[in-house]
Amino acid sequence: MDSYKYVGFEDLFRGSQVMVRQRQTDYVEDFRGAADVLDIGCGRGEFLGLLRDAGITARGVDSNRAMVQSCRERGLAADEADALAYLASLPDGSLGGLFAAQVVEHLQPAYLLRLLETAYHKLRPGSKIVLETINPACWIAFFESYIRDLTHEQPVHPDTLEYLLGASGFEDLEVRYRSPYPDAEKLQPAAAAGHDSPALHQVVDTHNANIARLNALIFSNMDYAAVGVRR
Repeated sequence: MDSYKYVGFEDLFRGSQVMVRQRQTDYVEDFRGAADVLDIGCGRGEFLGLLRDAGITARGVDSNRAMVQSCRERGLAADEADALAYLASLPDGSLGGLFAAQVVEHLQPAYLLRLLETAYHKLRPGSKIVLETINPACWIAFFESYIRDLTHEQPVHPDTLEYLLGASGFEDLEVRYRSPYPDAEKLQPAAAAGHDSPALHQVVDTHNANIARLNALIFSNMDYAAVGVRR
């Protein structure tokens, strides 16, 4: 998509910069005390701004020229480049952390594999890699978020991304489920209060068990982050 059109798409469907900053604030703790953090697919620069506010040196890279210009206008360090080519150009052990939010679903599988392996070599020992993406195991996230974006290439299941991090050499693996779907908007259980019929209670119990299963499949967490450490 044209650069400026995709900026408008993000503004409309991903949320305002204020909203995205709020959602990403807790990731700052993953890089506390680090330096030379790389934000791949930095977009409008929300996380770069958070790192700057925390005194953590960081740089972003994005293939979208309009996004990079937006970052630079706010005084943030960002380069327009292909993520893998940019990462490969860096000296081994030169990064103190790597962050990518809503990026891996835009990558073809072979590209993602090369990116993770390259990232392992570019990170210093003890550095974290944090990859946030849409949770395709949550059906509403897949059908309302994933397929809406024409630039998405491949949904990545949480088990798959965790495995790929481990296969690339990362340790202390963790999957953090995020953006829980509001309970008030999930399917609601039935009640049998005021009725003494055992048959009715059995029907209600079966119904509610099915509702719980459907909620777990359809309305769970919209996003997740896979985290690993380069030892």
